[in-house]
Formats: sequence, structure tokens, C-alpha cells
Amino acid sequence: MNRLIYVPQYPAPMRYQEWWISEFTKEFKKEYDEVVVLGSDVLFKRRLTKQQLDMFSPIDTSIEFETCQINEYMGLTIRDDDTLFLADISFPGLFCNVLYHKPCPKMFAFCHATSLNAYDYFAPMRKYKSKIEYQHARLFDCIFFGSQYSANKTKWYKHYIPTEVVALPDSPKDLIKPVKPNNIRPIDIVSVCRPSIQKVNKSVEKKVEKALGIKIYREEVNTWNDYNILLGNSKVLLITTKEDTFNYTIMDAIRCGCVPIVPNKLCFPEILPLYWQYTDADYLIGKLKHMFDDNHFMLPEMICRDEVDNFYKNIIGRMKR
Repeated sequence: MNRLIYVPQYPAPMRYQEWWISEFTKEFKKEYDEVVVLGSDVLFKRRLTKQQLDMFSPIDTSIEFETCQINEYMGLTIRDDDTLFLADISFPGLFCNVLYHKPCPKMFAFCHATSLNAYDYFAPMRKYKSKIEYQHARLFDCIFFGSQYSANKTKWYKHYIPTEVVALPDSPKDLIKPVKPNNIRPIDIVSVCRPSIQKVNKSVEKKVEKALGIKIYREEVNTWNDYNILLGNSKVLLITTKEDTFNYTIMDAIRCGCVPIVPNKLCFPEILPLYWQYTDADYLIGKLKHMFDDNHFMLPEMICRDEVDNFYKNIIGRMKR
């Protein structure tokens, strides 16, 4: 009997972690005789503060959640045919420590971001945290990455740590519901990124607003349905992030008929064709003027669409070799 031990991230509301825990479990159960989901019995139903919601994950709650997962794992009897999948190797980064004492026969992890990322939460202690992350990575049979950009940043593969770029799985269709493209939408340009120094370039956005006379629309949404409606009512999703290893909003926007426009750097050249990229603020302004003047809002086909569609097949295939 083959068993998978799944260690999910804390399912922060309105983040992809919220549905990763259920979707991965569902896909794993198709291929494994038994799936143990660590932390599923201790999910915290807490009201998060505005500051916590603005972060990628709430710090205190994520640490508490991962501590519970460690306790659950220590209570398991590890079998010879067990496989472990850790959904996030870096944040909070506590769970890996127990694997030095109680390893699993086969171990895999996903790396979303590390302390090497610009404006990362761990940036102040990057010098030390990156070394810890590297040593943790050596524990695993393979580390999965969402983009080559992200894998290149760690350079773990140069140290003979097996790595594989597998993109990210598409959002569930019952969560992000398809909306047909329609140019008659009330919102010209929308931004749905977290309002942080890492995810929003205020200088670029101010230049766009001044040149086009268009206010970039932002709205706090608290449900996936409201998120769908926001994207479905918008013509262009503008991304001005200074650091990104994939960016789920691209896939969500395309499904809702909203055109994503992204920087020509970071992970984005692996995700969208050149037409939907911009090099600087002036180029971006020219591109947007052309789109609005000609009423030309063509949706892109993602470069990594095949990897996205076959995500579960690819990572499970690698884990079952």
C-alpha cells in the first residue's frame, strides 16, 4: 500500500493556498492508496487583521499551523513505501527541521519563493536564511519550481540538488468561473496585487494614470465570487510587481476575459508572449494607448499552458518513479 503524506501551506483566505489544500488532496487520492493531510484537523477559523491579509500569509497563524503539522507527523509510523510532499519549503520553514530526525523514504517539496527574492519577508536575514533553505533543499529527492526564473535564483541545481520546473496548476473552474471577453466593461485598468512595495510599482502606475487620464482601479474583495466579478468587469489587468515567481492573477484574468499586461522580466517571459509584456513605463503607456484607442483587447495564450494543464500528472509522475 503506497501512502502520501501531504504537508500543505496554511490556507490563507483569498490566496491560492486556500484551495491548494483541497485540490492537491483530491488529485493525490487518484494515484495513492492513502493520503494523509497534515494539519487538516487543526485549521484555524480566525478573523485576520487587515495587516495580515495584506501579507502573503499571516505569520503567527502560519507558524502555529506548521507546528501542529510537526506534532502530527511525529505521531505517524513511517512506512517503507511512504512519500512526503511539502507544499512550501521556505515559509515559515519550520517543518523541514523535523525531517533531519525523522526522514521519509521519498521526499519532495515545492519552492514558491525564498529569502533571495527582492523585498521578501526574510530579506533582513537573507544571508543566514538562504543557507538554511539550501540545506533543507538537500533533504529532498526533488524540488519543484513554478518558473525557471525562480529555480535560477536559488541555483540549487548547481549543487546537484534535483530540481524540476513544473509551473503551477490552474485555479479550480468552480472557483474562478470563465467569463467571455467583452469590451463593454466598466473598469478600464484594474490591479489586484497585494498593495506592498514588492507587488506594486507606484512610480510606474502614477505615470500611467497621468498619461492616460485613467485611474487604476483597486477594490478590496473578500470572496472569490467578488474577485471573479471584479476581473470580469475589467478590460486590462496591470501588473507592475518588482518580484514574482509566477503570479496566479494572470491565469485568473485570462479565464475572466481580462487582458493581463506584465513586465518584460522576472518570471513573465516564461508565461506570456512578448506582445503582452512591457519594458518600461513609456512603452507601457504606448501599448495601453494603442489598446484603448483601437478597442483592441486580445487575450493571450499562455506559453506554459501545457505545463499548467499537466501539472498534477507531472509532479505525481516524478514522485512515483
